[in-house]
Amino acid sequence: MAEGLIIVESPAKARTLKRFLGDRFDVLASMGHVRDLPGNELAVDVEAGFKPHYEVVESRKKTIGELRTASKNEREVILASDPDREGEAIAWHLSEVLKLRSPKRIEFHEITAEAVRRALESPREIDMRLVNAQQARRVVDRLVGYRLSPFLWSKVQKGIGAGRVSSVALRLVVDREEEIRKFVPVESWTIDVELAKQKADQHFFARLNRLRNEPAEADANGEANGEGETKADTKIVVRTEAEAQEIVRRLEGASYKVIGVEKKRRTKSSYLPYITSTLQQDASSRLRFAPRRTMRVAQDLYEGIELGDEGSTGLITYMRTDSTRISPEAEAKVKAWIKEKHGDKYIGGPRTGKVSPGAQDAHEGIRPTDVNRTPESVRQYLSPDQQKLYELIWRRFVASRMAPAVYDQTQVEIEGGEHVFRVTGSVLAFDGFYKVWERDEKEEPDLPQMAEGEDLDYHGLKPEQHFTQPPPRYSEATLIKELEQRGIGRPSTYAPIVETIKDHGYVEIKERRLHPTRIGEAVNTIMVEHFKVISDDDYTATLEKRLDEVESGNQEWVPVVSDFYGPLQKMLTEAEEAMPSDTDEVCPLCKEGHLVNKASRYGPFLGCSRYPKCKYRRALTPNGEMPEPKLLDEACPTCGKPLQLRTGRFGEFVGCSGYPDCKYIKKDAAQAEKLTGEKCPMCGEGNVVERTGRFGPFVACSRYPECKYRANIGKDGKPKEGPKLLDEPCPICGKPLMERRGRYGMFKSCSDYPKCPGPKGVKKVEA
Repeated sequence: MAEGLIIVESPAKARTLKRFLGDRFDVLASMGHVRDLPGNELAVDVEAGFKPHYEVVESRKKTIGELRTASKNEREVILASDPDREGEAIAWHLSEVLKLRSPKRIEFHEITAEAVRRALESPREIDMRLVNAQQARRVVDRLVGYRLSPFLWSKVQKGIGAGRVSSVALRLVVDREEEIRKFVPVESWTIDVELAKQKADQHFFARLNRLRNEPAEADANGEANGEGETKADTKIVVRTEAEAQEIVRRLEGASYKVIGVEKKRRTKSSYLPYITSTLQQDASSRLRFAPRRTMRVAQDLYEGIELGDEGSTGLITYMRTDSTRISPEAEAKVKAWIKEKHGDKYIGGPRTGKVSPGAQDAHEGIRPTDVNRTPESVRQYLSPDQQKLYELIWRRFVASRMAPAVYDQTQVEIEGGEHVFRVTGSVLAFDGFYKVWERDEKEEPDLPQMAEGEDLDYHGLKPEQHFTQPPPRYSEATLIKELEQRGIGRPSTYAPIVETIKDHGYVEIKERRLHPTRIGEAVNTIMVEHFKVISDDDYTATLEKRLDEVESGNQEWVPVVSDFYGPLQKMLTEAEEAMPSDTDEVCPLCKEGHLVNKASRYGPFLGCSRYPKCKYRRALTPNGEMPEPKLLDEACPTCGKPLQLRTGRFGEFVGCSGYPDCKYIKKDAAQAEKLTGEKCPMCGEGNVVERTGRFGPFVACSRYPECKYRANIGKDGKPKEGPKLLDEPCPICGKPLMERRGRYGMFKSCSDYPKCPGPKGVKKVEA
């Protein structure tokens, strides 16, 4: 009979432990959390000290039944969930649900036989400090979600929500977008000269650096200010093309000579082992893995992979950590491997890293459990994603304990007229950690050997225009890096934070960068104006520190929640007063609904309560006053409803108040349609008119939207070739066929498409 029962979170982890322990212990999986706050209610008793009301997760009831049966037949129960706050909370919930009297708690940073043996030799009780820190976070996040979400539903859109940390992440994305919109590029120029040693084939470029220094001016007595003294060199900054051309003119006919050669040796140290955030960042840039994908693959590598005869084996240490510390045993093993494979000279010295705000040192950095298990030796057992991530972790760890790379760097200064040019080149003298780590830096050019006073051959000048660039939008990885640097979130929450703002529709990814959506900007506007404390990164970082104090036992969790909830309630009350949901004003368009306060990326506005049946809306002025409705006395010529003065992204315009059912827009003089005198080549009924759109002038049918004919106007002022009307009738409706161009070449279709599908299949036009 087994000595006892060990409960872990996942079946993969259970299989790996079972391989080490054999029949000594039964090992079962809880499948993650077994108890949580129910999703259909607040489930926090604010009046009773914020007591949470947990319920068994519906999908775990069968699992709990099996665990309860197994735990009754065992002499002891050992809880071996992950070694962090979340894992400690899972252990506590299991103890409560299974009604365990005195469960033992063990933790290990890697799933290896030695680590599990040590853990079993030193079991402990459940640490309620960690449990309370997790409870405090869970309760605060629930209070934010359940108090703020209904408010946002009434102001922006149903189904959205606000989170304590995700609100800060959203603000960072929106603030960066505002920086980009307001950015004004600044022009600058560089001037490079192409040179070579006399009669040599190897050319190189040197960049204009400064004006050549001049002798010091004499003082009032006509004496120089110190023998040999000179004015300071003047750094050249070229702002305009005119300045660049003037310098080029002054350099006409100049000769070029080396006036200084400086050689020095520099070293480049390897990176430290991965922590959660740097693993996500590097996997994003090198492997193009999203943070969620990275953590999913890392979880597999941690819990265990089937390695043939070896069985299920954990390949990496715990992947949720913010420490780069490495155990002495792992340090000794990796240095022995480096010595055996590459020699003593490749072994590096002691390494310590800069600690980010709020970082914990409970776990090691992310590393392979056995450095001798190289990526090549396990390749056949891993999926492509697992292989890529394991190799990245393995190489980073080994490189972190190798000697620095050494470069011989040469900097040469070259005189051309009154100007000085500079060029730098370097040669790798010792590869060091690059033996196992791919070089990712821009290489400096190799330079020919040059001596001071040497004349050089001139081969041309190259002036080039540049503009300063706006700050880049955040990627998922760089947003995580920013959150980490500000002390916001923890290793276990980085990936979920990004996923939350994506799932709510607050941001979208374009070309691997985060762009705020209109809904995201509207929510951020409300959060910044009315809930600034929650969206403030300093306040959020301070709360993280207080949660750490709860974990260390220096703070009780209930006061932490209370100190947060009081200001939250006050902000909600003030926000409701500033943005009351309903007004007494009847909708001036439909006369049935009443106006309600809403918000968008363009600011607050009033909209009809019957939306989407009635689309009336009008903007509020910055001071909150409600201007008179801008309905006009003029009737829409299309449907008869009153016209309305509206504001769009391109300014004010007059359109039908019945939009979107009626899309009439009144054209001003500049927008007036110009008849061309030609009949529409598509329908043959309407006239071709010239119009102007956001992308410039074009011609279209006057019967739009019934007829969709349109052609852009080229640089010559003539319409570009568009669909061609044929004399051949459509076999279905009798209207003329048209010749169109598609992705597979020219084809014929009905001119009344899409009302008439035309001939079956694609009727190609023979070349």
